[in-house]
Amino acid sequence: MKFLKENHLLLILFALVLLTRFLFLSYPAEVVFDEVHFGKFVSAYFTHQYYFDIHPPLGKLMIASFASLFNFDPGISFERIGEAASSQTLLILRFLPALFGALFVLVVYQIVIALGGSKKAAFLAGLLIVFDNAFLVESKFILVDSFLFFFGFTSILVYLLSAKQNNRLKKHLFYFLSMILAGLAFSIKWTGLSFLGIIFLLSFISFLKSISLKRLFKLLVEVIISLILFIFTYSLFFIPHFKLLTFSGPGDAFMSQDFQSTLIKDGREQKYLSFGSKLIELNQKMYSYNSGLTKGHTDSSKWYQWPLMRKPVWYWEKKDVNISANIYLMGNPLIWLSGLLAVFWGIYRLFKTKHQAYLVLLLGYFANLLPYVFVARAAFVYHYLPSLTFAIILLALWVSKRKKEFYLSYLITALLIFLMISPISYGAVLSEKMTVIYKSLAGLLH
Repeated sequence: MKFLKENHLLLILFALVLLTRFLFLSYPAEVVFDEVHFGKFVSAYFTHQYYFDIHPPLGKLMIASFASLFNFDPGISFERIGEAASSQTLLILRFLPALFGALFVLVVYQIVIALGGSKKAAFLAGLLIVFDNAFLVESKFILVDSFLFFFGFTSILVYLLSAKQNNRLKKHLFYFLSMILAGLAFSIKWTGLSFLGIIFLLSFISFLKSISLKRLFKLLVEVIISLILFIFTYSLFFIPHFKLLTFSGPGDAFMSQDFQSTLIKDGREQKYLSFGSKLIELNQKMYSYNSGLTKGHTDSSKWYQWPLMRKPVWYWEKKDVNISANIYLMGNPLIWLSGLLAVFWGIYRLFKTKHQAYLVLLLGYFANLLPYVFVARAAFVYHYLPSLTFAIILLALWVSKRKKEFYLSYLITALLIFLMISPISYGAVLSEKMTVIYKSLAGLLH
């Protein structure tokens, strides 16, 4: 009973996020957006045909490992958006991203507490993630971003907890654990590197507060050990990746002849190429391909458009006589716009109070946003979601300081807007007239 009393807000939050993320999880029983890529990659671990992806393998391996528990048999080609698929198959493949999308909300709650915020602020921060339609859509399909969010923000949480430890051993264990978690985020997508950068910058700022040769030596030792743990964590998941993908496949064309000779093709015997050589070549190819992706996309957008929620991304459409259904990745406008205002409020509070919480959150916001200034490849509004998370925490701290009436009215308004947008988050079947209204709403933001 004591546990329930002390954690009732956290339990309510978890129940709500599970409801929103798992509701209609197997719908639509068709391939949606980038499921054409990630579904194909996950299936490759079962057919053992080599594939090439611009992202590291951990996210796909996690989904494949979970699917293997249910004797998953790849029976979908994932060739095009809208391809019909078994509801049961899609439920299995979508389950883990949805679960981690739910667990991520609990991490956000705990980050607010670790920063010194109240349970009231933590509860609001979690609810605003729950009631944001973009986070909902990004965690409901065979996509890997919810893993990135979970590992990345858990690394920040564990780093914050390390600073609170009085025991030196515990302090170091928590710190190095945060490095491993940052390595896991980087193993999902390279954009996870921002979390390592945030932790290193915070450690450096802490060092500057009391500079000494002894502290400098300790900092250098920590950095070296951290990088070893980070690189080891990242490299580790390429072992099962290579062991599972033993046959020649559609990814061959991206690799050298030496690399291709290690794959089974037409009954040929495999040649030996060391793990290190394969790891280095694959990462070089990933980097080259990422750098060369300059082709535009209808729904791509620039980093400076994201805080204003410009260009929602069209994920799926189903048409029939006089009715249709659509799924858009579109955020909750109230949360996104007030989140931007909260960033400016956070800058003001940082200069006024010098409180570390504002430094952490602002550093997290800009560290995840500003690197896209230098990215030439097509980027999308969902790349803003890590920055938005830091903005939402700032927003929750801000709103929780206001009167109870404002707190409740803001939360209710956010919920109502979430419900209003939900038909194009879940892909509800709508009349032609309603479809035009929703498409016009999305079009206003394009």
